[in-house]
Amino acid sequence: EKEILSEEDMTQNVTFFLAAFLLSLPFWLGFNASSQTLSEAFFWKEMAENPELLQAQVIQQRLQEQILKERPILKQGVLLPEIQAQSSLSMFVRKGGETKILFEKEGALRLPIASITKLMTALVAAKHYNPAGRIEISRSAVLEEQDLGYLRVGDVFLVQDLLYPLLMESSNDAAAALAEFMGREAFMDLMNLEARELDLANTRFVNTTGLDPSNPTDPLNYSTARALAALAGYLAKEHPEIFQILSTKEHDLFTMTGEFHHTMRNTNELLSFEGWPTPIVGGKTGWTPLAKGCLLLVLQSPKDQGYLVN
Repeated sequence: EKEILSEEDMTQNVTFFLAAFLLSLPFWLGFNASSQTLSEAFFWKEMAENPELLQAQVIQQRLQEQILKERPILKQGVLLPEIQAQSSLSMFVRKGGETKILFEKEGALRLPIASITKLMTALVAAKHYNPAGRIEISRSAVLEEQDLGYLRVGDVFLVQDLLYPLLMESSNDAAAALAEFMGREAFMDLMNLEARELDLANTRFVNTTGLDPSNPTDPLNYSTARALAALAGYLAKEHPEIFQILSTKEHDLFTMTGEFHHTMRNTNELLSFEGWPTPIVGGKTGWTPLAKGCLLLVLQSPKDQGYLVN
């Protein structure tokens, strides 16, 4: 009987508690609403008396919105990659041209770029030469640019065919021959003019190959990861024929007369790697004692929305 009475008393107590809670709920809601209204009143009073605080809040909000637009949010628990390179950048370029930086380490740092230079060499040749123009390989083109290249003195090629050894084999012979066709000084002027027109900050070219100068104190070709990413985005959009060459693993080179010259193999060994989640659009390698190893690699973005420039 005591147990029955205890259960009845407990039920009655719970009933009284719930009734009291429900009756008092409007009061507490009104109190909280009044507190919130009062807080907002104090907030806007402070903003009116100190407009610089409101301006700072607006600026901060816009900055946060801009950062979210240009940079992705790192997932919780994901570690940043350990990049040993002095400078690196990974950028998403949409088909419409909008860009978003996915990863950056010293992206504005000015550094020598070795044979990535030849992307600009190819751009100048593609823009200012007739693809069907003929170029004869001179002795100076073969001898002055060290021994990187398989061209021979007296070989004659079409301009469009000479772009293959330039970009696939990173041929210094081809770079020199393309510059001599116009005149080296005029060709260099066009390379630097293109850099200015594309707004490539901290970028300068003194030769068409990217080779280090004989005297370490002499000027050399330099650029930044950001500028090279911008150049790659422009080439992919405006000169897809250049990236078609950059993505080619092997190609047979023929002289203008149709004579087989040799089979070229791309210096970019990553083209043979099968583990990429998306196709490789193209890339360019480079190495000199001063620049060390350099690489530009462009992948198709997931869902084919644009490019990933690295």
